[in-house]
Amino acid sequence: MLGEQERNTSLFQCVTMEELVPPRHVLRRLHAALDLGFVRELVASRYSALGRPSIAPEVVVRMWILQHFYGHSEREICDEVTMHAGFRWFCGLSFNDPVPDQSTLVKLRQEKWAGTDLWQALLDETVRACTAAGLVRPGASQRLGVDGTQITARAATASLAPIGNPAPDPGGVESGGGDPGGGESGSSAPVPRQSGDPNWHGERFSNTTHRSTTDPEARLYRKGGQQEAKLRYLGHYLADLPSGVICGAMATAATGVAEREATLCLLDRLPQPPAELAADLGYRDGAFLAALRARGIQPLVPLGHEALEAEPQWRRRTLNLLHYRQRRAQLAAAQARNATRIAARTRRGRRAQRQRTRLEHLFGEAKEHHGLGRAQGRGRERVDQQVKLTATVQNLKRLLASRRRRAVAARAATPAAATPTAAPGGQAGFLRLVSGGLQHPEGLPEDPKTAFLALWERREGLRTAPGRLPRASARLRRLRAAVTAQKLQRRPLPPSPTRNDPSSSRF
Repeated sequence: MLGEQERNTSLFQCVTMEELVPPRHVLRRLHAALDLGFVRELVASRYSALGRPSIAPEVVVRMWILQHFYGHSEREICDEVTMHAGFRWFCGLSFNDPVPDQSTLVKLRQEKWAGTDLWQALLDETVRACTAAGLVRPGASQRLGVDGTQITARAATASLAPIGNPAPDPGGVESGGGDPGGGESGSSAPVPRQSGDPNWHGERFSNTTHRSTTDPEARLYRKGGQQEAKLRYLGHYLADLPSGVICGAMATAATGVAEREATLCLLDRLPQPPAELAADLGYRDGAFLAALRARGIQPLVPLGHEALEAEPQWRRRTLNLLHYRQRRAQLAAAQARNATRIAARTRRGRRAQRQRTRLEHLFGEAKEHHGLGRAQGRGRERVDQQVKLTATVQNLKRLLASRRRRAVAARAATPAAATPTAAPGGQAGFLRLVSGGLQHPEGLPEDPKTAFLALWERREGLRTAPGRLPRASARLRRLRAAVTAQKLQRRPLPPSPTRNDPSSSRF
């Protein structure tokens, strides 16, 4: 008999929050990796010992993380937490607990917690967790990359108005006597366009003459002559190139020197400067390169195609302190450009430029999945909070991926531990042979290729198509050839290269 769904649900239902969240859901892994114990201590000074208890700060921070993790707005995340059982479980709320209103999030962000630097602390905590997990290895061999991206401001071009001009007369007609220039009395004068009027055809805008009445801190900006100038901000990432972990992030006004100034600011915040910094041609300024070398950092900018320039020389000495400092700055800039050109021609310089494209991937991910393409609020401080929270959730994604890879590798290594107790022949003996580098026991397994694929999956954590061998290192290629040629019977394996041997390729 065909069944029908009954719309009348029971008044009381016995269910727990733990049952509604799947065991392998991303929220469970995110909850296990996130430690917000420092948040309460950071905002405790903003509260009084008397009065009504406030909302737990951990709940608000977890809602912000969910907001940027899934690319919602503050109003949308409040609605999602209200009806999403998994979001309630992640925030520590039951079905009977009220969800903070969107106005509460706004007041906490703009007033109550303003000046606490909570968003920078969240980013630093994720970097610390990634460092503890082995993703980031700070030190003398660390290589960072820096880049900036445009963030469209939450203001329209029609909101631009001339700077310092008084508000026009509502009537649009001059009142009073005759025209000083000899015109007729009561003639109409050209009325400047009011902010919000979409009819701005033929009017020329500039950052020196106009400001947006909606967002006065936004600036007209474009990166190329073929691009339209819009009200924008600039977001900056300082990331570890091998792992993709963002070590620093901030937002600035859209100016021509903002990228280089923000880079120096982000580098000064690091506990230990890196050895190398990869950047694009927008960072080729000599003064900037000299500032990096003064901090002990080797800049890697693609200038290898340029010839070395001659260092400036002066015929006469100067006793003017200002002129002396200018000469020293010019000499340091020329030396820094030459050193950068030489470093760009080396192997590490070419490799750094290939790795630098990971920053473009980070910006693409942030704009496509986390809403960084457009500002969620007005003002540089609000955009800076958005950039740092976006970088925080991207670091959390890298941390979760690394933990999952380690868990898969640990599960794959569990069956291999039983190989010493297995029978001397068969596949177990073959796996013991390859993993330990011992002599082959009596006879080969029935299917050496299948055993080799199983060994590869267990040791390297890869998944290959049936019947296909992945690209192997030098040691494993020799092992595969020996197994195929049936030359391992009672013979020692060929010597394997060490881990630091440059002849062994990485995959």
